[in-house]
Amino acid sequence: MKKLALITGASRGIGKAISHYFASQNYSLILIARKHENLNKLKSAINNEHQKIDIETISLDFNNPLEVESKIKVIVDLNKTIDVVVNNAGILMTGNTTLSVSEITRLMNINLISNMAISNIAAEKMKKQGHGEIYNLGSMAGLEPVSKIAAYAASKAAFVSYSQSLYDELLPFNIKVCCLCPSVVNTDMTNDGRISNELKIQTHDVIKAIDFVRNLSSGASISTFPIRCNIIDLEKK
Repeated sequence: MKKLALITGASRGIGKAISHYFASQNYSLILIARKHENLNKLKSAINNEHQKIDIETISLDFNNPLEVESKIKVIVDLNKTIDVVVNNAGILMTGNTTLSVSEITRLMNINLISNMAISNIAAEKMKKQGHGEIYNLGSMAGLEPVSKIAAYAASKAAFVSYSQSLYDELLPFNIKVCCLCPSVVNTDMTNDGRISNELKIQTHDVIKAIDFVRNLSSGASISTFPIRCNIIDLEKK
């Protein structure tokens, strides 16, 4: 039986690259994002390269954590095993004291609460099956706060902290947990013209990080994986 990977925020950027990676590893896929048309395009692109990959696409609004929790529970229950979960769904929002409560709520719903809900559901499933891998997409902004994106950084800091706790909890159950924390990655979300795209972290760098963690020996693990961006660090000097 093929292994199964569930990937959120799958239709663009990092999530899209991760979806192609697990397809190349011969995983069946459950791809989740908000826009169904983008998911269909991704499914077609993957199937053009990997005709025998089973792909299910699901449209979900991560700004509604209760709906996310309800639908993910159904998905998980319908599958005998969930071997890999990648919590990649997220949005970037600039601002600090200028943000409204509704904006902060949306940011926390999408970047934190919905991802925590999926992590919890996946963790309980993986405990019962005795194995699994959970990869959470944090951010360097969750490790080193950035004032101009303070609320975003806070959402990521909370998710990094939760992921680290999840690592400790699930270690005795043969479940790998790693929070990947890249700085600025070359995606449409960061394409504001301030930094040349070629100077940013590339999506394939994130894939290499995941592949590295996955191929460590059974006695080794990485709970948090920072991926720094040279140009950002040079700006601090």
